[in-house]
Amino acid sequence: MITRRGALAGAGLLLGTGEVRAQAYPNRAVRVIVPYAPGGADTYIRPLMGPISRALGQSVVVDTVVGGGGAVGANRVRTSPPDGYTLLFAGTGALTAAPRLQNLGYTAADFAPIANLVSIPFVLAARRGASFNDFTGFLAAARAKPEGLSYGSTGVGGTPHLIMEQLSKVAGIKMLHVPYSGVATASVALLAGDIDLVMGAPSFIMPLLDRGVVPLVQTGARRMTAISAVPTFRESGVDLEMVTRFGFVAPNGTDTAILDRWSSLILEGGADPGYVQAMQRNYNEVELLDRARFAAFLTEEDAATERMLRELNLRG
Repeated sequence: MITRRGALAGAGLLLGTGEVRAQAYPNRAVRVIVPYAPGGADTYIRPLMGPISRALGQSVVVDTVVGGGGAVGANRVRTSPPDGYTLLFAGTGALTAAPRLQNLGYTAADFAPIANLVSIPFVLAARRGASFNDFTGFLAAARAKPEGLSYGSTGVGGTPHLIMEQLSKVAGIKMLHVPYSGVATASVALLAGDIDLVMGAPSFIMPLLDRGVVPLVQTGARRMTAISAVPTFRESGVDLEMVTRFGFVAPNGTDTAILDRWSSLILEGGADPGYVQAMQRNYNEVELLDRARFAAFLTEEDAATERMLRELNLRG
């Protein structure tokens, strides 16, 4: 007589234990941690969560966990069981720069890449009433203020922070870094006049133009179509470029079949024309990278970040 246990064991021999686990997955809600303040990077994935939940047959809960330029949420995912029930959606700086600057003892190699979804440049913008209204004027004002103009960012080790550190070195200026829990809170401080500038995603900066905020420069290699009036660093005479990619990762050791399933769902959802148009309307660009390509990119960025931090003499 074949018992239920025997049948399951036989299935394990035929399919492999990983495939058996993946077939049973998920049997409860999945949590996606976004390690920034609400209203930021979480807006990139919320349109996809309904379709993915229906495809999985279980709820997918987006949970914002703020702190450390993304490091707090990233570390929480890293230390979660590698069972596919806790995933991370973050900018790659949370995996490469933040842990080094904060001596957290983890690296990008501690995560299993799933897929990249969005890629964006950042925009440096000045507060209303600033004494300058273009990048040349900003540089002159910064050089005239030895104690440094103040700027807000999403936290120590985030891409905006690193861009400004690079700019300070390349342009020979000093800046006063004021880290916030997210670009939304930094933008509030900018509007209140508490800081001189903010470096943030276009989706936050561009809607503030009606309130007197002035975009000075964007950080990509070329002008982003949705913000084509804003020049790049190179066009402004500074040899600097940087974008950040936002993607999904899981704790290392997560079953490959689960990673593949999530990757397929993300790539399918990200390619939907309605989603692409919605992202473009909000000044974001969809850049889909599958598991292999995203893994290769993370490896390259991790090595490049280590070199950059060494050159900038930034350590935790």
